[in-house]
Amino acid sequence: IKEIADRFARWASLALVPAESLQGISTDSRRISAGELFVAIKGDNFDGHQFVRTALDKGAVAALVDQAWFTENAQKFANDPLLVAADTLVAYQNIAHFYKNKVNPRVVALTGSAGKTTCKEFIYAVLAQKWRVLRNIKSFNNHVGVPATLLQLEPEHEILVAELGASDFGEIERLSELVQPDVCVLLNIGYAHLEKFKNRMGVARAKMEIFAHASEEVLAIINADDEILAQQDYPVAAVITFGVDPTASVVAEKVTCDELGRYSFYLGEMQIHLRIPGRHNIYNALAAAAVGIQFDVPMAKIKAAIESVDFVEHRMNVTHAKGKIIFDDVYNANPGSCRAALETAADIQIVDGARRIAVLGDMLELGELSELEHRNLAEAVKENSIDALFLYGSFTKATAARASELGLEVNHFQDQIELINELKRFSAENDLILVKGSRSMHMEHIVDALKDD
Repeated sequence: IKEIADRFARWASLALVPAESLQGISTDSRRISAGELFVAIKGDNFDGHQFVRTALDKGAVAALVDQAWFTENAQKFANDPLLVAADTLVAYQNIAHFYKNKVNPRVVALTGSAGKTTCKEFIYAVLAQKWRVLRNIKSFNNHVGVPATLLQLEPEHEILVAELGASDFGEIERLSELVQPDVCVLLNIGYAHLEKFKNRMGVARAKMEIFAHASEEVLAIINADDEILAQQDYPVAAVITFGVDPTASVVAEKVTCDELGRYSFYLGEMQIHLRIPGRHNIYNALAAAAVGIQFDVPMAKIKAAIESVDFVEHRMNVTHAKGKIIFDDVYNANPGSCRAALETAADIQIVDGARRIAVLGDMLELGELSELEHRNLAEAVKENSIDALFLYGSFTKATAARASELGLEVNHFQDQIELINELKRFSAENDLILVKGSRSMHMEHIVDALKDD
């Protein structure tokens, strides 16, 4: 912060704000503290410029605003400390990048279509066994969240674990420029954000932007079982692979699953037991192990760290409630993550006579592939021996149509309350109920209703 404060003093050439008074930087007027610089950022759903006065009244040392807003509002704020930038988001990112370079941690960056946030937690747990590490909180993986994370760095941090997400081309390239990775982890190439990316090759092209501003000696750690990642040419010094494929550098062997969907596997002679359900978490754990090996974390500590990672809310949570097994994976959905959830549901052990029920909502942002992928979802349901299918939304009408063609037991609903009522009537003790859908489908209401029944 002192380095930023010194530069800040030069920016504030009228000396309205002493450099030593700068205590931090915030983009949230609701949580700003006295002495912080407020950065007014215009987003899709809000414009931070609307809260400049609020931030200043709460004790912000100054506000960083864009030129267009300043031109219209300068007179109203004539006696207030304002800094002006052509684009406040770019300015905020540049400040964060400047500060990151002052701390100068080694950077592990990761991206993929599904599982990034959980994988980040695995990697953090492993590296924290030996190093002082900072990682993004929650899913702060975008153009605002990543710089916010960089500004949380402290001089003692030796490694930064940076999750990078994107919904359009060019976004990961910019994030790569901000963090400048030394290690790049690529988890998978799925079907997320196809309205922009069109197909999986478009997704792959966007994810490969992670290397755009990597260090000269960057290491790539990739999922050997992802056929698209396995075919890429990587502009790096070395490539490490992980997977179930026996040719991978870091390989999971003798994979098993328990009654709560938690997997175990051998890594060499060492057996690892995951606390988080979901077959895809094998890959998250393997990626973390690969990173840990590169950073000289002892294998025993890698095992302990991986086995310490617990539930992430609404991601692959399997619990017993009201005599049933509730498989809560409602955080979000795309074709890859839905298939992973269905595969896990098939692996979970249930008592004889019980049924596997899938409750699936629309998968959004699939663009022109939406109908095809929702029809394919019915194929995945059949492949994984699901006994009954409850569908919610508009796009899942295509799933229902294909499920009927395949001879599956299927019910489709436009009203969530009707679905809940019928699901409660239909389901019985010991049944396994998987609930999954895109975030805006609010499938968590179904989970809550099942637990509160």
